[in-house]
Amino acid sequence: MVQTYLQQVRTLRNLEAAWRSVRENGKSSKSETVRHEIEAFDQDPSSNLRSMQQRLARGTFQFPPARGVPIPKPGKKDIRPIVLASVEPRIVQRAILNVLQGIPALQPFFINPYSFGGIKRQKDQKLAAVPAAIQAVLGAIAGGANYAICADISSFFTRISKSHVSEIIAKQVNDPAFMALYSDAIKVELNNLIELREKAERFPIEDLGVAQGNSLSPLLGNIILYDFDQKMNDGDCRCLRYIDDFIILGPTAAAVRAKLKLAKRLLERLGMSFALDKTSPDALPLTGPVEFLGIQLCPGLIRPTAKARTRLLTSLNEITEQSRKAFNGYNSGQTLKKSDALLARLIRRRSGIRWRM
Repeated sequence: MVQTYLQQVRTLRNLEAAWRSVRENGKSSKSETVRHEIEAFDQDPSSNLRSMQQRLARGTFQFPPARGVPIPKPGKKDIRPIVLASVEPRIVQRAILNVLQGIPALQPFFINPYSFGGIKRQKDQKLAAVPAAIQAVLGAIAGGANYAICADISSFFTRISKSHVSEIIAKQVNDPAFMALYSDAIKVELNNLIELREKAERFPIEDLGVAQGNSLSPLLGNIILYDFDQKMNDGDCRCLRYIDDFIILGPTAAAVRAKLKLAKRLLERLGMSFALDKTSPDALPLTGPVEFLGIQLCPGLIRPTAKARTRLLTSLNEITEQSRKAFNGYNSGQTLKKSDALLARLIRRRSGIRWRM
């Protein structure tokens, strides 16, 4: 008997796979609350997952309100609105993502040669994410590109229409019960709106915007920009995108400028715009350095940008200083937590130490 998509979500095998992903990401979270929740769930994961499976089968599983965390953007007055859900909702969100990735009609959104962020690596691919994107850039240069323009979509996740993306998915998924669970999984309710005050309006609690922190959000971003990717790559230019960052490469300065104008029109139709401070003011000749995804590309040289190197060294200095203080406290008679050891801190912060800025 063929399982419905909703039944696939709640299989123990899928929930276990989702839990492994959530646990791996949660163990390296900067949030102490998240790490403690992961540790608590991991005390008896089998019983906890079976309980979730039963509630999903009965239709009684609930997505409780999450916590909104305003992360200041370095050097700016703006914030990054992160939504921290508890462990169980994150597991179900990941389980839904696993099912969506297996639906043939949705495969074009997961196997997109022009998009690299939030794309599942295929079995025949050696590289994924940023390394794959840089490889594609080098391929475009080898194919005759002489100029490039780098751009960034302003506040991308807060500009994605949940209903727009849901309509696209619903056309391919004939399972109303599954879509109801999916809709609950991308809905944003916060338990600390009063605490957030004026910052609360930056969080996607209405139709516009998806939660940064929800494993489904990168998929929603790739779905809403799928047509953008196809139209931007029609012709002699290549447009390669990593979530909200993209680079246009072409044979002439005029060609990449024309593509940037097209990108502006396509994004405006979606209610989006460029982040001017992260968008090249003009076409850049590839005879000189070009920076994309924290990588500096020069003729005969590929290396992390100066900002990325500084960020890495700063992070490492912070980690070693925190561990040094913990060990000094131990020498003074204080208890040394396992999580304060240098190796533990490095493992926990590895997801935050990235070349990409």
